[in-house]
Amino acid sequence: MVDADREKISKSKQGQGGYEKPQTADAYVKRYGADIVRLWVSSQDFRSDIVVSEERINKVAETYRGIRNALRYQLSNLYDFDPAEHAVADDKLTGLDRWILGEFSKLEKEVAEAFDKYEFHVVYQKLSQFIAVELSSIYHDVIKDRLYTDAANSHRRRSTQTALHRLVTGLCKMLSPVLVFSADEAWDFVPGKTVESIHQAGWQPSGFKTSETEQAMWKKLFAIRELALPALEKARQLKIIGKSLDAKVSVSVKQEPLDVSSRFPELKELLNVSSVRARSDSENESAEVEIEKADGVKCERCWHWETDVGSTPEHPTICARCVEAVKQAKASNA
Repeated sequence: MVDADREKISKSKQGQGGYEKPQTADAYVKRYGADIVRLWVSSQDFRSDIVVSEERINKVAETYRGIRNALRYQLSNLYDFDPAEHAVADDKLTGLDRWILGEFSKLEKEVAEAFDKYEFHVVYQKLSQFIAVELSSIYHDVIKDRLYTDAANSHRRRSTQTALHRLVTGLCKMLSPVLVFSADEAWDFVPGKTVESIHQAGWQPSGFKTSETEQAMWKKLFAIRELALPALEKARQLKIIGKSLDAKVSVSVKQEPLDVSSRFPELKELLNVSSVRARSDSENESAEVEIEKADGVKCERCWHWETDVGSTPEHPTICARCVEAVKQAKASNA
């Protein structure tokens, strides 16, 4: 072990401004907690010199908070989910849920291989990257509308809860060798578990697979997303829109070999806009996007701009989708 200046840490430096060794000092555990120290150790490639510095441990602590927040987000949205009653079959899951489970399956395989090789730093890198990008920046952000505004027992919401249940179950199992306390704490709140402790549960990669057609479709959708996000930001700067939900996105893309327009509902979610439409003059080799102010009126419940807001007299300020959700909620509470 070496310090931030890559000088060897020795006993003679203890008490002289040098670093205490984390594996022997209670100070690190008391300050950060045992799981963060364990996570920091796992993040280091033990085949090289290990740098001990406050900066590095603080960075790992930030990663830990991201992991913990991801687990909390997933568990908090499973409060009314019983896997025995509400789970959706693989072939009935929505495209977005199938995408994240396909990506998660790839992660599981990579993490299992890294554990087998004792490459714990690879486990740390793969998990932290997946949680920061695919989960927190994309999936968790996109599904908020489904979870919070769809009817409680709607297919789309139950599909997403099925995916969240599989994700949190798999994450707890993958994290348990390193975050032994946090994984067990999260496991206490996983609905439908069959063993009391995560450390009693076995783990094998799920093997969830998506077809080549699905993978190609999502690759194209994310390519369109990469074009649309800067365009949305520019539209905000020009005061065309305020938030992204104020926008209508028109997409011009050559329709071969994939019919992207059939997946516009999912692209709408990926972009967090009120509508996505195809332009009729689509002769481009690559996708192009145009941002306009959304049509209709802003729904007070979901904040989407819809042309059917006020179509139900008893609910004049919300859209038809929200009216249906409210009716179902009243019926279930009656």
